[in-house]
Amino acid sequence: MIATPTFPDLSALVVDESLYIRRIVRDMLMRVGIKRVLEAPDGAEALGVLAESKPDLTIIDWDLAILSGEEFIRLARTPATSPSPTVPIILMLAQPRRNVVDRAIALGVNEIIAKPFSPKTLWSRLDEVINRPRPFSQVKSLLRPLPRANGLSKVGAI
Repeated sequence: MIATPTFPDLSALVVDESLYIRRIVRDMLMRVGIKRVLEAPDGAEALGVLAESKPDLTIIDWDLAILSGEEFIRLARTPATSPSPTVPIILMLAQPRRNVVDRAIALGVNEIIAKPFSPKTLWSRLDEVINRPRPFSQVKSLLRPLPRANGLSKVGAI
């Protein structure tokens, strides 16, 4: 059996309209040592939390009210408007359609996971963004992580 990874001394922001989903993700994060988990129900509140608390990573849903995940990512990756333009962003998608995945990658997400996902899937994405961070490059007004050396993007399933 593979040991559970640990990511102590990190803080995370979890953004999803569903309190239930936020609590499930919080539990998954706490199981790997992330004790400071901040939550937001929409992109607008998430931007405020990002500015105020500067978490070490963000896990956000694409389909949000008030300010969508897409708009949050765009604002978070724009150095002129973001307090933390290189914060790792893990995107959760209920329906990982190719056009949405391509748009999310173009906006600068680090990792994408498809709902529902297992703790192991989330932990593997945490491992990628924490232990193997990719350098960023500026494309127009957005900062984006450089593609992986193998050119493949990871979209996790169950």
